[in-house]
Amino acid sequence: MTVPDTGDDGFRATLRASGPSTEGGRIPLAELARIASEMQATLERLALALSGSRVKAGRRPRDIVDAVRLDFVGFEEGSAVLRLARTGQRSWGGDDLLEESFMTLATGVEAIGRGSSLPEAFTPQVVNGLRSLTGGIGVGGITRINVTSTSAPEFAFDSALRGKLRGISLSPVESEATVVGRLQMGDFSPASLLCRIDTYAGSIQCGFGTEIRDRVLDCMDRLVMAHGLAEMQPDGSTIRVLRISDVSPIDSSSSKSLDELAAEQRVAPLTSVEELAMGDIDGVEDFLAAISETRGDGQ
Repeated sequence: MTVPDTGDDGFRATLRASGPSTEGGRIPLAELARIASEMQATLERLALALSGSRVKAGRRPRDIVDAVRLDFVGFEEGSAVLRLARTGQRSWGGDDLLEESFMTLATGVEAIGRGSSLPEAFTPQVVNGLRSLTGGIGVGGITRINVTSTSAPEFAFDSALRGKLRGISLSPVESEATVVGRLQMGDFSPASLLCRIDTYAGSIQCGFGTEIRDRVLDCMDRLVMAHGLAEMQPDGSTIRVLRISDVSPIDSSSSKSLDELAAEQRVAPLTSVEELAMGDIDGVEDFLAAISETRGDGQ
């Protein structure tokens, strides 16, 4: 029986987040959770691709997950510095998947920056995960995340990388799209950020970045217009998933109450039967004649 490595193998990694929201050596807890979870998920997706396993929903193979597992082992002030170490098994199938995954990630980030071909392990799931990881990078919060490790050259996530990630076409059926519908079923946890838009043609599953989280929250249960990058169905005519980059509410007309309608028409409810005898009522004779005809009074 092989005893899993406890992480005391010399491997270390550091994430250094900088920007206005890290001043004073602090970092919002939601951002810390988002960065950590997306980084871990990205390494798992890369490890699956490198090991030849197919990336799919649900539980990942335990040995691959263990091979790239990281633990948070320290925090330093200044720019928020997060120190990570391996806690899973050191190797899987004779290879060190954690070090290989870090090297592939560094190579892929560099390739994106240069606009060159991506590593084969950069599957659509990996690219979409990096879009989520960089989704919270902005002028008012975290502006840059530098990543160093003992197994790969230093690389960084910043707004420039975020823009280039959005420009990567993952399939020939991916394009910009705008949809109109009612925004429903929001999941605002940092690791998810999902919602659904119900349109006249059906429901569309959507994702969004933390930069528009508050805007999406304000639009919940409202008619909205959403724009973003759409992954189309193979027929090219219907949207499977929409990655929202902008959303705004649409003002819809609402029915007026009976009191509002009565006030506009200057009418009020009757207080006694005698009021019916006051003044002429247009069409009352025709109304009474119609009732008599219906009852058959003339027969």
